[in-house]
Amino acid sequence: MKKLIAAGLICASSFSHAALISSSADPALAGGSVIDFSGLATGNASSYTVDGVTFATMSGTLRIAPYGEGGSGWLGSGQTLTTRDTLGTSAFSITFANPVSAFGMDWGAANPNWTVSLFDAANNLLETLVFIGGDGGATYSEYYGAQHAGISRVELTSVSGYDWVIVDDFAYVTARQQVPEPASLTLIALALAGLGVSRRRK
Repeated sequence: MKKLIAAGLICASSFSHAALISSSADPALAGGSVIDFSGLATGNASSYTVDGVTFATMSGTLRIAPYGEGGSGWLGSGQTLTTRDTLGTSAFSITFANPVSAFGMDWGAANPNWTVSLFDAANNLLETLVFIGGDGGATYSEYYGAQHAGISRVELTSVSGYDWVIVDDFAYVTARQQVPEPASLTLIALALAGLGVSRRRK
């Protein structure tokens, strides 16, 4: 159910604007985890929590379904998460038990564009992005995600009424503690050296 993405190095940085992710090979996803939904039984529920990530809707249900239910012209395999014919309104959310720095997923069957709003742990809006659908010129089989510091919740909403999507291989990277900058490390080293000299003199 949970696979480890090939480990890689990510440069520590703080970014004030979200970056759209369009490939599972994006460096921002390196070293993260993937939920493939294959360990879940087929069925409908208002929410599913897998490995600390909760997929939920306030109107209708989400569905775990075998790949190919409703068509197979998109990314995915095994069991998938879908909103096909289950939502009262075309909107759902993704909430992380611990903040993440990036997430991405196989995203299929979307017709209109979807608005994607990123929130922090205090429910402050970080930024809003758009996942382009088939009506906007994208294919019906895309890889979408976002990178931003401190993402705790994501709200996804169709911009033009009813639509349904299929999600699979959901990747996420839990936010890491910030690594001290080289200048900070130098100051710490000098302070420790100063303490050593001070002790010798005493």
